[in-house]
Amino acid sequence: MKRVLALMCVLFFAFGSLFAEGQAEKEKAFPSKQVTIIMPWSLGGGPDTIARKVASYGEEYLGVPVIVENKTGGAGTIAMNELMLAKDDGYTMVVSNGPLFSLTPAFQDVTYTIDDITPLIGMRIVEFVVLSNPSYSKIHNLNELIAAAKNGKRIKYATTGGPGNDSYTMIAVLFKKLGIDAQAVPYNGGQDAINALIGGHVDIAIGSPPVYRDYVKSGELACLGTFIPEGIDVEGIGHIPSFKSQGVDAEFIGMDYFAVRNSVDPAKQAVLTQFIRDVYADPTFQKFMKDLGMEAWEATEDQILENIRLQTGAMKEYIDLIK
Repeated sequence: MKRVLALMCVLFFAFGSLFAEGQAEKEKAFPSKQVTIIMPWSLGGGPDTIARKVASYGEEYLGVPVIVENKTGGAGTIAMNELMLAKDDGYTMVVSNGPLFSLTPAFQDVTYTIDDITPLIGMRIVEFVVLSNPSYSKIHNLNELIAAAKNGKRIKYATTGGPGNDSYTMIAVLFKKLGIDAQAVPYNGGQDAINALIGGHVDIAIGSPPVYRDYVKSGELACLGTFIPEGIDVEGIGHIPSFKSQGVDAEFIGMDYFAVRNSVDPAKQAVLTQFIRDVYADPTFQKFMKDLGMEAWEATEDQILENIRLQTGAMKEYIDLIK
């Protein structure tokens, strides 16, 4: 009987050791399950479209599925709160931008700081364009917008978020500098804002290339200008002049990027960064971006943080202007 008990103990400890080793190996292998990208903005907008395309390469370049979950509202702060509540095990990323740190804290209380995240790699430079729907508003350019306001028209404009959001801030700055008392109508993302303009619910909207380009090419929408100081050239549309070149001192260069909580293991951060870098190098992804009229912005962590630092300083004038 004692021999039997001794043998059972040996087997128990042997199996226990093997199980523990198996678990340890499983934990070493990252990732071993689905990775989630939290998206602060609505379905179909520029960053959402790009993030979903990146996620579609999860099985191919990361070995596991990658999904995108939209957590909209609060000018992006709801998504940031979700990130702060998520485990710091590397299975949750977020798509963030500069204004969540350079603008939003000036308009509302937030639960995070720049020290709580680590940017992994850039996604895109955001080139905001202000648009009109001439079939409803009869506004084709900036001069006609100014004239309509002077003639008593109450201008309503769609933004991609509320106070603290970059599009909300910049279009509000534009109207302030033009001396136009206009009404903001915040939406949860670029596609929603453009849909409101297409439907004639607002006179003006702000957007970035993926969501407005086809409407402008078809003649349904008109471009009034961009905040990029030198203007932008969009395939199929041509040159869109800056507001600066039209006599309005309002400049803004936005950015989107992938990030994780700062406490995520650096080795796991490196795996996620390399995954996105591999996707960016994929010819089919590059064609996808070209068709959108953009290219991936492969900025490093240090470059992103420096851009946020510079943007924070530049935004002080605009924050004081519209608060």
